[in-house]
Amino acid sequence: MSAGSDAKDVVFGLVDGFLADPAAGESAIAAARASLAPEVLEDLDSVLSDRRISYRDGVLIQLGYGVADPALDLTQRPEGARGMAQQLGVFFAARHITAVKDAYQNIAKNSVSLTRNNVPAFDRLLVWATGATTAERDAALRLACAVVAATARPVLPMPPVNRSALTFARFVDLLHALLASPSGGAFEQFTVAALLHSVVSNHGEGRARVETKNLNASDRSSFAAGDVQVVTGTRVLEAFEVTANDWRTKVGAASKTIRDNDLSRLHIIAARPDGDRAAASAELRALAEDVSVLDARQVVEVLAALLTRPQRAEALTRLYEYLDRYQPDTERVNLFVRKLGEAGLVEGAGD
Repeated sequence: MSAGSDAKDVVFGLVDGFLADPAAGESAIAAARASLAPEVLEDLDSVLSDRRISYRDGVLIQLGYGVADPALDLTQRPEGARGMAQQLGVFFAARHITAVKDAYQNIAKNSVSLTRNNVPAFDRLLVWATGATTAERDAALRLACAVVAATARPVLPMPPVNRSALTFARFVDLLHALLASPSGGAFEQFTVAALLHSVVSNHGEGRARVETKNLNASDRSSFAAGDVQVVTGTRVLEAFEVTANDWRTKVGAASKTIRDNDLSRLHIIAARPDGDRAAASAELRALAEDVSVLDARQVVEVLAALLTRPQRAEALTRLYEYLDRYQPDTERVNLFVRKLGEAGLVEGAGD
């Protein structure tokens, strides 16, 4: 076994262990605080609470290597650490812990030297760890892993979906129940995005993709033409403004959105009751631009009808990922998981 493999096993194992047993994490923190010097604890607390989480990950990886190989100079990036950093980012994201893709790309992309005077507490920790005993390194690593594990959001895991149960009627009933649940527009935006993703990826030729953005990000700040887009390369093929609100709240800005983003047309997906059909048509006829107004429930039905049962299961998994990644309220993710069970769409739930 290599030091890199051992370091990964140690770090990943500690985090998973503390996620499964928070009391063990509290014990590890208490033991480290009783055994490590106050100045070391101060630097650990500083790095672990820093918003620049690349340095948090860097400390975990360097300490993991230090436990695996006591002879290493921990002020230097060990061989294989970049790969471990990338794996750690995926590992954290899957466990609902705030993550970066590659900590070393932000710490020292083109250098093996990690003490660069960017974060003095980080530099001091690596210098200390290089001269520390294995027991001290282990205590610091356990504290760090326990602190990071405690930041995991309490999100229910995505359950295995019973594909055979995903008939059009049962699938749409679930999605309508979600749209009827207040979510600040999250269920509307991400349901449309997930369904479009499955339609495009399964019925296209691989050239187009679906993109969506954080729930609370404006189109301008995210450099997007709409809440959901169908894109090829850098060109927007279709743009969708999706809202839980009345369709009138989006029509006023539609023409400017088309002009600003050089679009051929724009789709508004909103609450548009059948009784508003004539009013919506009248407003749209007054525009020079090509704008459509569609009711969210009807859009969901049409997109759902285009998907096979396996593709509907894929869309549900994508919806879970969007809710987990692009909006901050964990209860919305958990509500989605609970509604899957209540609808009898989870494996083992029965008909």
